[in-house]
Amino acid sequence: YVKAHWRQGQAFTACGQNFEALKSFEKALELEPENKALRKEVAAAKDRKEQEEKLMADAAEKAKAEGAASDSHNDRDVVMKDASESTNATPTSAKTAIKNATSDSKTKPVSVNAGDKDEYLFTKSDHVRGYKIRSDGKKTSYFDREIDEDTKKLIGDIAPKKIDQNINGASEDCTPKPSLEGASAWNKAGTWEERDVTPWAKETLEAALLATEYIFPDGSPSPGAHGIVSKVTKIDGHASYATVRGKKRYIYEFGLAINWVLTLGDDHKSACHGSMTFPDIDGTVDLGDGYDMVDYHVEGSSPAGTGPLLDRFVRDGGLRDSIHKSIDDWVRLFRATY
Repeated sequence: YVKAHWRQGQAFTACGQNFEALKSFEKALELEPENKALRKEVAAAKDRKEQEEKLMADAAEKAKAEGAASDSHNDRDVVMKDASESTNATPTSAKTAIKNATSDSKTKPVSVNAGDKDEYLFTKSDHVRGYKIRSDGKKTSYFDREIDEDTKKLIGDIAPKKIDQNINGASEDCTPKPSLEGASAWNKAGTWEERDVTPWAKETLEAALLATEYIFPDGSPSPGAHGIVSKVTKIDGHASYATVRGKKRYIYEFGLAINWVLTLGDDHKSACHGSMTFPDIDGTVDLGDGYDMVDYHVEGSSPAGTGPLLDRFVRDGGLRDSIHKSIDDWVRLFRATY
């Protein structure tokens, strides 16, 4: 791969191995001879290699000259040993010079010939990101695929075309078709469509509960006693209906809490107060089955001795049954309204 040889050359250059770097760049150039960036890298690598060889030659000559000057002060064996060591080893100053020259050549901008200047020419770092030049001269991503003429003929014309509504002289009937009952005009097929009616549901359910009452029958422990729902303290939940293939589904789920008042005696001066909560008012409960009740509470101001009466006609029946009936009537109203 061209890019693999280029990266290898960059690595050799960073390590100061200019000869190996030159070989890597030349291999990459053999695979892609028209790559201007690679030609510049090869030229720069050759310059660095020549500079390194020149510095090595200068260092060797200097070492020989220093060895010849010391012949008058040392015997022949010592002189030959020093000359041999100086010839085979590069002096520290020479190594420093080579390192500086190599570093300068890496940071020095690569010169560009006048004939290579054009608007699509790579900069020094462009090929690092994997760019390449298309046949039309434009610079693009390395992974861009250029489709040849044979492939274009195989694919054919894929340009978007306007749809002709009149095909073979026949016009489609664009008259709006009536939607299924309960569905929007756009929902011709009558697929799932849901509408939220929570505000209406909360308002009507609260009104139904506040209209609830229970009067003790004759023969009861307190004939004529009157029980009512005095306040709806909480009503949380949602309600909606969905239209599916022309059929409606009613979806509701509420939790509510109420305060109740039970007035005793003919003078209606004795009264009991309390509260109860119905946590699950939803479509899983069949009409007439009743609803679960929790948090039943009787206030301490209620007259003494009324506990059994309240348990029988408020907690377990009587007023509670009337509340169940009011909720069932609201469900029927919901289904009739929508």
